[in-house]
Amino acid sequence: MKGMTMNRKGKTSKIVAAVAMSVFMAGPLTSTSALAMGSSNTWTSDGTDLSAVSELVDTGMYDMAIDKIEMMLKDDPDNADLFNYLAYSQRKTGDFESAAQNYERALMINPEHVGALEYQGELFLQTGKAEMARENLARLEQVCGTGCAEYKELAGKIGS
Repeated sequence: MKGMTMNRKGKTSKIVAAVAMSVFMAGPLTSTSALAMGSSNTWTSDGTDLSAVSELVDTGMYDMAIDKIEMMLKDDPDNADLFNYLAYSQRKTGDFESAAQNYERALMINPEHVGALEYQGELFLQTGKAEMARENLARLEQVCGTGCAEYKELAGKIGS
């Protein structure tokens, strides 16, 4: 329990810990950003319940999400959605190197994972690799067309 009350720097308040516990206890809530990260519109991925991870990510509790995902990957090491969530959380904490590795892992497992393609493209933009982001946009167009949310999101980021 003590590990749940601290972030990686050991500075999480009791209020944040209480909110985190309520997130773990809460049922799934619909969230567009969480749904975009997975490869389907469900809260499970190959039998793995992703609702707790989705809620941590949606509430910006990235360090806690990383810890939870790393534990889940021990039981489900070939889950592209988990690697996508892990990479997303790492990217949001500024760990671009780890994020890049884990987006690659997600895409090795599922080369057509639209969430990983979109978010990897965003990582490319953040790290000055605009051409690689455009390549991801082209892959998204092949996988889901120009009308899918992931294509539109990345296209908007590239255009801005």
